[in-house]
Amino acid sequence: MIDYDGDTGAGFNFLTPRECERPYTISEVNSGIAQIFEQHNTLVWIEGELSGWKSYPSGHCYFKLKDENSQIPGVMWKSAADKLEFRPRDNMAVFAIATISVYTKGGYYQLNVHKMMPAGEGALHLKFEKLKKRLLEEGLFDDIHKKPLPRSVSTLGVVTSKNGAALWDIVRVVAKRAPQTNIVVIDTLVQGDKAAGQIAKSIRAMNDYGQIDLMIVGRGGGAIEDLWAFNEEIVARAIHESHIPIISAVGHEIDFTIADFTADVRAPTPSAAAEMAVADTQENRRYFEQLETRFSNGLNRYIANINGRVRRIKSSRALSKPFRAIREYEQELDDLKESMHMDIKQSMQSNANLLKSAAARLNALSPLAVLGRGYCVVRDSGGTTVKSAKRLKAGDNVSIRFADGTVGAQVTVINNRNSL
Repeated sequence: MIDYDGDTGAGFNFLTPRECERPYTISEVNSGIAQIFEQHNTLVWIEGELSGWKSYPSGHCYFKLKDENSQIPGVMWKSAADKLEFRPRDNMAVFAIATISVYTKGGYYQLNVHKMMPAGEGALHLKFEKLKKRLLEEGLFDDIHKKPLPRSVSTLGVVTSKNGAALWDIVRVVAKRAPQTNIVVIDTLVQGDKAAGQIAKSIRAMNDYGQIDLMIVGRGGGAIEDLWAFNEEIVARAIHESHIPIISAVGHEIDFTIADFTADVRAPTPSAAAEMAVADTQENRRYFEQLETRFSNGLNRYIANINGRVRRIKSSRALSKPFRAIREYEQELDDLKESMHMDIKQSMQSNANLLKSAAARLNALSPLAVLGRGYCVVRDSGGTTVKSAKRLKAGDNVSIRFADGTVGAQVTVINNRNSL
């Protein structure tokens, strides 16, 4: 045991078990540590970022002050909280004047804040905005990269902690809405320094698995540092590269992370993500029941219409005296046949006259008809028709074609070409 002599300033003395009448209790140890803090001036001026701010009905406020690497629990009693001139909120950077004390029941030290004032935007918030701006300019949030959610989901992938409430919220909603849906879960750290790397790895593993229709990535609510893994660039890159559509479901409705901006769809809570992911089977059943009713009513109206038409036809004059109608149709058919025969006969006579006239004109142009009128055709020894006297000279042998035959001849003289 360590004995501290605060009055003499002797410092800490280590007491062996034999020098102690009995072991100290945990409460006694915590009380002793509290006395050490109380006996010294622990007033500090501190700068940090608020997280988990809660105001109770008693008027006391509880929170944490943190920076990028560490955090300290804090309390502001009602007497001090009533004097605040601003409304504290998470992620706000503040200056505080506080004393360090020990909460003996909990066994930890805390800051009793006497006065607090805002110090501007928090470091984590600035880091968030810086990364958000860079990825926005790079185009990771553009709508062109957003994949539509599938209308039917056979297998749903979930990247979250198997021990978190988020998983069971998703399972409960899916089991109620679409119990036929398979759920594949990759147990993943969602908080802490190693969480971002594991989340990115799990997203890629889902894509490698290749049998997932849709993926939900997220966790339940918490302070900003609890959700910070979803604000890391490595997670945003993995979501952007995913071939599987992703619903981001991180924290509560008021929480926004980089993952929300990168995902194809952002859900305010894990339960809402599950509702987006799968259709309500019961609702579908009610919808199809309504369709069945509408179809049945429509079919009944159609059959009633048909029955009405049948009754009207049965009572018509044609069906009341069917043989008379048949005779009338037969007579009408005979008239049509006669008219058709006349039309065909006239058409054939007209065509015959046209053919005869064309034959006469063709015959008048026939070479044989020309020969019959006293003309003839002269060919040279090569059989080529002679069309000009210039082609011939005395002594050439020619053949002359008459209408009734051909004779051979020899040119003896060539007369004046312009005389007949």
